[in-house]
Amino acid sequence: MSASLHLNLLNDDERVCSSPVRMRVMLPVFAVLTVIGLCVWWSLLAVRLHNAVQVKHLQETRIDDLKPRQEQVLSLRAREREARAVLEQLRFYRASRICFSETLLRLPQHVPEAVQLTDLRIPPPPPLPPPPFSSPGLAVKTVPPGPTNLTEAVTLRVAGRAGSSKPSEAVRALLDAFRLPDFTNLVRTAEIPKGAIRQDTARGAAVRDTILFEITCDCGERRFK
Repeated sequence: MSASLHLNLLNDDERVCSSPVRMRVMLPVFAVLTVIGLCVWWSLLAVRLHNAVQVKHLQETRIDDLKPRQEQVLSLRAREREARAVLEQLRFYRASRICFSETLLRLPQHVPEAVQLTDLRIPPPPPLPPPPFSSPGLAVKTVPPGPTNLTEAVTLRVAGRAGSSKPSEAVRALLDAFRLPDFTNLVRTAEIPKGAIRQDTARGAAVRDTILFEITCDCGERRFK
């Protein structure tokens, strides 16, 4: 009976793997490919970053170029708002006009012969308050170019002198005339303010019987709407 004998004459380090892919070859290849991939990725990232920086600089340049135009547009818009506010106030005033002409045309018929009118005026409304003080860096609130209330009191001031034997009665007759139907459509109340009747001392002793007077008429309110 015969037996086969197998002799292994290879050392362990001389053994060759039966697989067609050798790890000693593939590991360096994988390492090289990984390095190349990372280099390509970093290159693409650098290119994109460079492009983003270029776009940023371009946008900043455009913004700097547009700033003067933006300031001009903002200034024009502010002027437009102011003009609209003025037009709105003018519209309010036009709608709130009080007609004095027809009533004042009837005034000479009721002035006594001893009375001479020297002043006939409608006092202007009180001035608008000054703009509020603002510290540097804080916005100042714009004061509207017109009344801030919905109503505004209107008065008529009549001044003159009366010279006769009874000047006070002549002034009283003129005061009573403002309470007649010819004036009640305009004048609500009429009165002589305290201290408004005084002696006319500027013309000397020859006109000692001449007095100066003032009559204030309340003409109601003008309404802004």
